[in-house]
Amino acid sequence: MSNPAQSALGDPSTFAGPSSGSVLLARLRRALVFPVKFFLGVLFCQSLVGSILIIGWTYRLAQRSVLKYWWSRSAGSRGQGARDFKEFVSGSTVTQPHRHWPNWFAQQNFLEAIRRQPGISLARYALSVLKALVHSFCLNLWIGLSAAFNTCLLTLPACLFWWFGWYDGWNNSFNNGYEHAAVGPLISLFGIFWFIAAMFYVPLAQARQAVTGEWRSFYDFLLVWNVARLRWLSCVGLAMLYVVFAIPLTVMKTGPMFGFQSHPELSAVTDMQLLKYLNDYFFRCALIVLPAYVALRLVAARIYASGILSLVQMGKIPSSQLAQNERDILERLDLLTVRAQPERHYLVRFLAWTGTRVGRTVGRVALALIWFGFVAQIYIGEFLNNHGARGWLNQPLVQLPWFHYLPARIKNPFEEAFTGLVIAVFALLIRGAYRGFQARGSGNK
Repeated sequence: MSNPAQSALGDPSTFAGPSSGSVLLARLRRALVFPVKFFLGVLFCQSLVGSILIIGWTYRLAQRSVLKYWWSRSAGSRGQGARDFKEFVSGSTVTQPHRHWPNWFAQQNFLEAIRRQPGISLARYALSVLKALVHSFCLNLWIGLSAAFNTCLLTLPACLFWWFGWYDGWNNSFNNGYEHAAVGPLISLFGIFWFIAAMFYVPLAQARQAVTGEWRSFYDFLLVWNVARLRWLSCVGLAMLYVVFAIPLTVMKTGPMFGFQSHPELSAVTDMQLLKYLNDYFFRCALIVLPAYVALRLVAARIYASGILSLVQMGKIPSSQLAQNERDILERLDLLTVRAQPERHYLVRFLAWTGTRVGRTVGRVALALIWFGFVAQIYIGEFLNNHGARGWLNQPLVQLPWFHYLPARIKNPFEEAFTGLVIAVFALLIRGAYRGFQARGSGNK
């Protein structure tokens, strides 16, 4: 009897590999498409709605990255019978969209999506073409909205405490209210502790939501915590990456203030000239912000993928705790089985033994200190150049990659926030109506 996973994957011995011509064509296509996608991503960093699209696009890219990692760990992807990744994902309608990097607007595999099938009327074909043109845009928007909501639900309260603590501290210092001097610092400390505790969980929870494609999976606390405990050293490294990437962002965030000091002539420009100067400046900054944001999500996704695979194969979690798409993919790759762990070197065994208690304790302390270093950069940056609510309530590497700080007299950020809220409500209504039509159509069959 044939192996079901092997049947799903196909016989590796029959795969001859892609031709050199197709490989060259694929590389040329990537070389032409990548700059366009990157430019659009940099452009989207300048607005609230655009940053939501970036989140959705990045989550889809992270899902593809995890899928490729699991494929690389499967027995069928090694040796001379190694299968091509695109051939593997083409074997299922669930994974087929991951043949290429996600799009910003058009549907994945666009040319195939707009191919007219026999017997389809012109009106239905035109509707399918229209849907294909905006499919990725709608998908990025919906994923980005749900992801931003989940992340902000756990991190925004801490940011609010920072903002209020900073505001109260300055008011108290100006009004000489010494009897209330402890209020601002205590509120800020409470917000710092909240944020550090949340960041023990949020990066891997974001990765889980990206992989499963379900917003509810963000709140699988026990599963995410098991991955974090197993990969605590990797989580320490991820936190350090956040701190390192935050350094240039803090410098760029405070840069315009020092630019005005070194160039006094900028103080005499008109609002329109100042707007152009700042728009150009923050567009250049996004050349760093976007890669940093995407890289952090990909690293977190790789940690999650490795942790989940190890937990499953060590028998520490049942397959029922996985999402449906995770189970299907791991089963296709013949990875959803408990496997004997190889004998390790005595030094590795010793390190693993110390890691059960001592190492994890040290890791948690290190994580707390590292995340405190991340928060300290926020306070230093706002002390040098206070951006008001925008500077405290949104951290581009954690929440929205929205890196565009304009003076309120030029552009009120709350106007854009209101526009984003209207778009979010409209997207929810459209999604609800679409699901209603789908349910009605399936009920009539």
